[in-house]
Amino acid sequence: MKKDKHGVNLFELQRKYNFDVDEVMDFSSNVNPIGPSKKALQYLRENLDQASVYPDPEYVDLLKEISNYTHANPEHILLGSGTTNLIKDFIHYVNPKRALLNSPCYSEYENELNLIGSEVFHYNLDYHRNFTVSVDEVIEIIQKNSIELYVITNPNNPTGTILNRVDIERIVEATNIPILIDETYIEFTDRSVYSCSAFAATNPNIFVVRSTSKFFATPGIRLGYAITSNQKVLDSMGKNFSLWGINIFAEMMGKVMFSDETYKAVTYNHIQREKDKMISALETVEQLKVFPSYGNFVLVKIKDRSATAKELREFLLPRKIVIRDCSNFKNLDERFFRFCILSKEANDLLIQGVYEFFGK
Repeated sequence: MKKDKHGVNLFELQRKYNFDVDEVMDFSSNVNPIGPSKKALQYLRENLDQASVYPDPEYVDLLKEISNYTHANPEHILLGSGTTNLIKDFIHYVNPKRALLNSPCYSEYENELNLIGSEVFHYNLDYHRNFTVSVDEVIEIIQKNSIELYVITNPNNPTGTILNRVDIERIVEATNIPILIDETYIEFTDRSVYSCSAFAATNPNIFVVRSTSKFFATPGIRLGYAITSNQKVLDSMGKNFSLWGINIFAEMMGKVMFSDETYKAVTYNHIQREKDKMISALETVEQLKVFPSYGNFVLVKIKDRSATAKELREFLLPRKIVIRDCSNFKNLDERFFRFCILSKEANDLLIQGVYEFFGK
C-alpha cells in the first residue's frame, strides 16, 4: 500500500504505539488547528439531506464566493478536487522543455515535470541567507537556461520564505514566461502584499493555485481552485474538469467558509501569536537555528552534529508529538526539521519536549 508522503500516517502510529488518533499532536501536517469554520460546519449539518441532490454543474454560488474572496472574475476561476490535478494539468498544458524550481520545495512539482520529460533546474536556497530568494539570480537562471516554466510555492514549503507581488512582477516582466504560483499558505500572510491573485487577472503568464486544506482546515473535502486570465488555459483545462467534479459537501462548505470573517481573523491572529512565541522560545536553545517563516510552520536546523532530526522525532513520539523530519527534501540534510502551529497547549508541550531533548 502506498504510504502517505505529505505528513505523518496517524493510523500507522496508532498501530505501532497504541495511540488514540485524536490524542496525537501532529505538527507535521500544517493544517489550521482551529479546525473548519463553525459556520460552514453548521450549514453542512443543516443541509445533510442534500447528499441526495446533484451539485450545481456550473457551481455558480461557489464561484461567486471565491470571486468575492479573491477579487477575481468568476470566469477566471478554475475549480479542482484539491490542487494536485490543477497543478498537474497546468504543467502538462505548458509542457516545458526546461523548468525551474526553488530547492527545497514541495516534491510533486518535480514528479509531474519528470513525467513529461522536462529538464528540471533548481534554484538552491541557501540557509546562510535564511533561504531567501534573489530576484536577480532567478531572472539570470531563467534567461541563461531558456527556462519555459517557473514553479514556486509562496510562502515556500518547508522554508517559510516568500516573494512579494512586486518581486514576481519583476520576474514576469524580465522573462515573459509562465509562472505557476502555489498559494496554499498565502492566507497566513498579508495577502494585499504577497498574493498574486489580482496580478493573475491582468497577466496571462500567471497561474495561481490555492488549496482550502491548510488555512480552512478542510483537507477531507478536496477543494482547490486556480486563477488565470489566459483564455487558452481556461479553455483547455476547463475541458478536463469532469461534470460534478466538486462534491456537494465541498460546495456547501465553500459557499460559507470564504466569507466567515471572524473565523479568518481568529485563525490569522492565533497563528501569528503562537508562531512568534515558539520561535522566540526555540531561539534560546543553543543547538538550534530557527528560520523566520511567513507560513503556519517553522523550519529549524540542529546546528551541531550532536543529534539528528530523526532522533528528535523519535524522542518526541512517545509523548504523542510528531514533527516533520526534513531530511528527504532536496538541499536539506538530516539536521533539519519542521513543525506547524497547533493549539497553545500543544505548542507548549512541543517546546518543553525540545528543551528536554537538548538539556535546556
